[in-house]
Amino acid sequence: MAKKDNISKTEHFGIQRKIVANMTTESWQNIPHVTYTYEPDVTEFMAQYKHLNEGVEKENKITVNTLMLKVICEGLKACPAMNAHIEFDSKFVRGHINTLNEINISMPMVLPTGEMMTINLHNFENKNLEEMVEYIKDVHRRMENTDLNEVMFDVSLDNTLTGLKQGKIKQTLRRLIGSKTGKHRVKTLKGKEKREYEAIPESDRLTKHDIEQGSITISNIGSVYREQRGAAALIEIIPPQVTAIAVGAVQDKPVVVVNENDEKEIAIRQVLPFTIVFDHRALDFGDIVPFIKKLDEIFEEPEIMFEWKGEKTISDTEIEELKVERVERETKFEESKKREKAKRDADKNALKAAEKAEKAEADAEKAFKEAEERAERAEKELAEATEKADKKALREAEKAEKDAYEAEEKAKREIEKIKKEAAEKAERAMKEAEDKKEKALRDAEKAREEALAKADKARQEAEKKRLDAEEKKAKALSDADKFKKEALDKALKEKEKAQLELEKAKQEASELAEKAREAKEKAAAFLENKEN
Repeated sequence: MAKKDNISKTEHFGIQRKIVANMTTESWQNIPHVTYTYEPDVTEFMAQYKHLNEGVEKENKITVNTLMLKVICEGLKACPAMNAHIEFDSKFVRGHINTLNEINISMPMVLPTGEMMTINLHNFENKNLEEMVEYIKDVHRRMENTDLNEVMFDVSLDNTLTGLKQGKIKQTLRRLIGSKTGKHRVKTLKGKEKREYEAIPESDRLTKHDIEQGSITISNIGSVYREQRGAAALIEIIPPQVTAIAVGAVQDKPVVVVNENDEKEIAIRQVLPFTIVFDHRALDFGDIVPFIKKLDEIFEEPEIMFEWKGEKTISDTEIEELKVERVERETKFEESKKREKAKRDADKNALKAAEKAEKAEADAEKAFKEAEERAERAEKELAEATEKADKKALREAEKAEKDAYEAEEKAKREIEKIKKEAAEKAERAMKEAEDKKEKALRDAEKAREEALAKADKARQEAEKKRLDAEEKKAKALSDADKFKKEALDKALKEKEKAQLELEKAKQEASELAEKAREAKEKAAAFLENKEN
């Protein structure tokens, strides 16, 4: 306990604080609370709200608070289980839940004196926005003529009498002692003041009917401090209600959105936190899902608010135009994400194209080098084969007699001709391979330069024509890949052709050598016949 010299002020509970303390204590002692923070994206909803008060006088304007009450009422109509009272006997473990037809909202409001009072806003289930505004205006009007202690005492007395009827004698006696004796005595009007106060018509002041328990409690903490950056973590449920809702302030927050490629991205959007608290004895989380889904529908198609207004101040055509504007904003938002992605993809593709061009050039050089090596091997094999055939022909010619001289000379001439033709073909094949290699290199270099030029041009046009330029760049890169591929395919085909020609030359040389052998055999046979 604090020391007396450390206390700057002592203030005993008034009746309002006593009732609040009593009700909240009972709430936390008896109710198993479950809390859920719902954070919808209200960017477009708030954009449409700006049009809701066009042409409306200041005192009749629809506040965000009133609009949120209507949104919540629509959610409660979709989820009646949240608009209920519960009775539960823990001793005998039995109870029941009464789902209510009327949506009577218990809402904390500030009195002209600065004190807080929870007002019961009756029958909000079917009221339009203008009717809600008039109702709340009337409440504020009657507040100015209301004595908080008097109306609170009426409610407290009524609760005490109800407890007495239920056999709660000890509780009744304690409350009477606490409110009528000592420092904690509740001060109410007496005598002339009380008669004058009671002379005020009930239609001009608040009564216990206006502050009795509603079907649900809704606190707008966002209206207390609009610049707040958080949300209520937990609020108490006032028995016998089963639900309480705290509405926060609209805040700019980074939100995860999904672009056209099903990729997640971060965007700055307006978010309005709701704290939904429910009595676990009456509800499970699945029971409040219809409420959340209904609010999702409203925030996704906010033009519904114009149907709630009452007197129609905006035409269906204007509503449709606002809807079109909203869709255009959402479309531009999506397109901005597409443009950013297209730019990143184009730069990435340009880099890939340059890498492919370099790789294609390296592959072409490698292929030409391999072709040149194959040609050299073919020439060497041809030379060896020719040399071998020459030696064999000379050995066979030496054995031949003079009568075979002409045949031998003819065979030599044929061999020389074969060698010359083979050498010429090999030389032509080498020259063609070299020409094709140079041409392929030129084509590859040209294709690379064209690809780079087109990619550069596409990037420049992207700054001017945005998405169209990106498509042209992609096309230029695609053409570059196509040209490179065609150049490589052509070079490979020419190499294969050169190889085939070399193989054919070798085959022809082999065939001529075979003919020379046959000629020598005929010459030998001729000499043998001549000797015989």
